[in-house]
Amino acid sequence: MISEIMSKKIIYGNLNSSIKDISKLMKDNNIGFVPIKENNKYVGVITDRDICLSIPSISNINDSVKSYITNNIVYIDVNSNTSDALKQMSKYKVKRLLVKEKDNIIGILSLSDILNYTDNNNLISSIKTIFYIHDNNQNHIAEIDEFYL
Repeated sequence: MISEIMSKKIIYGNLNSSIKDISKLMKDNNIGFVPIKENNKYVGVITDRDICLSIPSISNINDSVKSYITNNIVYIDVNSNTSDALKQMSKYKVKRLLVKEKDNIIGILSLSDILNYTDNNNLISSIKTIFYIHDNNQNHIAEIDEFYL
């Protein structure tokens, strides 16, 4: 069950948080994923990768995070299993899911959580098929290591 392995502590930012504030939040909490709230509702997420890829277009690190968030939030029900989670991650090409119980967000499930939970040695090769690098219309299986997850 997802509830056994998910992170129950949700560190979030708000829509008016600056890029600098979100970056500091990530550094201080050793995380690379921050859900973003507005009026007590989750409206998007931002990752350390989103920030890195946005650096060329960020004119001021005090700019609001709202222009850099991903609005497509991928959820999974708390009663789902890890196979369901891997299917969701594969379908949406994400490494983290917000975990819902009814209409409440109660945690975050990451690909690392699943890897740390399982003792299946073939899981990493299965997970590699989830993520592809698209380069000039050629697909390559992504290199996966612990840092990347």
